Amino acid sequence: MSESPLRIIEGMLTTENADGTVNVAPMGPRVNDNFTRFQLRPFPGSRTYENLLRTRRATFHVTDDVEMIAQAAVGDLHSPPSFVSDMPTGIHVLSGACRWYALEAVDVETHGERASLICAVQSSGKLRDYFGLNRAKHAVLELAILATRVHLLPAEEIEAEIAMLTPWVEKTGGESELRAWEFLRSTIDQRLAAKQESS
Repeated sequence: MSESPLRIIEGMLTTENADGTVNVAPMGPRVNDNFTRFQLRPFPGSRTYENLLRTRRATFHVTDDVEMIAQAAVGDLHSPPSFVSDMPTGIHVLSGACRWYALEAVDVETHGERASLICAVQSSGKLRDYFGLNRAKHAVLELAILATRVHLLPAEEIEAEIAMLTPWVEKTGGESELRAWEFLRSTIDQRLAAKQESS
């Protein structure tokens, strides 16, 4: 029987910095249906990339905490994340995650625009149930991605995307989604203004 194809899932990745601290970043790895094989594709030059090449280890988290994802996507975590205590060395589990997977790279390819690390799952766990589908959460994820691409996209395209996504948040969002949305809107406005000033 052929192996199931890899599909992208959005979540958070923790890696260990050279000084022993933890780097937290959003990541959309490709994963098979039974979550036993991951493909990580970090950008060269990123902290995640450097840590992965050095340690070959990471912990991926399935989470519905879009507020943390939004902040991490634009490099502005408002408070240090908390971690599950008493984990084995090198495994850093975010305490607010739903599920986690400790990964070890078994095949590394560094050529091209993005690296490719095929990872096997060394251990995994569940901390709580996943909240479930919510259009507001998806809207925040899309806006977080948009916030990282302000330098690449025309302002008109960004505003059109925001206008399309806004009703999703207004109709289905809770306090966390609304806070994340407003935070990202402010970040995008600041980045658009800076882009206009530099042009």
